Amino acid sequence: MVTNRVLTVPNVLSMIRLATVPVFLYLFVTGRETAAVILYGAGAWTDFFDGYLARRLGQVTELGRLLDPLADRAFIIALALALVAVDALPWWLAGLIVLRDIVLLGVWPLFERRGVGRIQVNFIGKTATASLLFGLTWLAVSETGFAWASFARVVGMVFVVAGAILYYLSAGMYARDAYSRIKAPIAREQAPEETGA
Repeated sequence: MVTNRVLTVPNVLSMIRLATVPVFLYLFVTGRETAAVILYGAGAWTDFFDGYLARRLGQVTELGRLLDPLADRAFIIALALALVAVDALPWWLAGLIVLRDIVLLGVWPLFERRGVGRIQVNFIGKTATASLLFGLTWLAVSETGFAWASFARVVGMVFVVAGAILYYLSAGMYARDAYSRIKAPIAREQAPEETGA
């Protein structure tokens, strides 16, 4: 059951996750990469726990359904930009990742005005987000003093590229779903009226 509550445990976790984004950026671009990655990892773990707790405690809310994906997008964009700033991620790949989110945010109000309801996140979209968060985190690790930093770059790039591909595949699926919802009422209006015998 979805409620309109605001102060729930999952919502507070999502708010904390969002609040750590500027702190992470500051740490990362000022030479404190290790501390930044630890903070980022802790924040990323809350993404699992807030969803789990929301279902477990019966605290699924309208605000939570907005905050959770917003926090994911903020984390992905922030880390992608930070990695570009230290030359750990190609700008064109970061641009593709960020562009997808900007386009979706831009067209969504248009879809809402056309009467398209909330589109559920599909498995491809969830996998894309998880792959990007995982891959970007490993790229961030490659900029730290951790022993496995050199290995982390290879792992990170593999998952980021895979996540970017899945990101656009899921966006296409969302667009197709939205288009079919827009077309359905039009098709009903254009259908010939049935006449009685």
